[in-house]
Amino acid sequence: MKMIRKLGLAVALLAASQMASAATVTNMDFETGAISPWFGTGSVTNTAGEVFAGNYSGKIVGSQSLIQTVGLIAGTTYDFMWRFIAGDYLPFNDTSFVITDAGYNVLASVATVGNYGDSGWRYFSWVPTSNYNGPIVFGIANLGDNQLDSTLLLDAAVPLPGAALLFGSALLGAGALRRKQQAAAKKAALAVA
Repeated sequence: MKMIRKLGLAVALLAASQMASAATVTNMDFETGAISPWFGTGSVTNTAGEVFAGNYSGKIVGSQSLIQTVGLIAGTTYDFMWRFIAGDYLPFNDTSFVITDAGYNVLASVATVGNYGDSGWRYFSWVPTSNYNGPIVFGIANLGDNQLDSTLLLDAAVPLPGAALLFGSALLGAGALRRKQQAAAKKAALAVA
């Protein structure tokens, strides 16, 4: 009975932590097909190969940007997926970035992915240390020329659904309980013999 209570407590804690980490910026997955509540010069795309998950992603080309005023909660994990496709070559070091409550963060540049390189989809995560109400900004600094444009694609990270975590935890707990019962039965059988 104690094992079942411990398992129940573990599952409840796991579910609570999953709910806390699932907080996101509004329309980070762009699945509405619309840009709102983002504003700026970026757009939404549904072109094959430009979407991480679902049907749509955000797209910034050249010196464009996407901006949203957000209310971030201290201690909550915020995350997203991004992909930088360099459309330029050095010395023209186009640079993609995100500005959060923690300041300016370089995602990738021509120097990091190479001439006409592609970062592939990457994960970015941060946890504010204090509550923050203000803008989050994604953009590209098209440095040195405006002849060739690089691209930044944005999409939501795909968390493991809470139901799958709960089911997996229950399976692990049931397996551990069964092994414990089998060991106790084997020990009792050896004691009788």
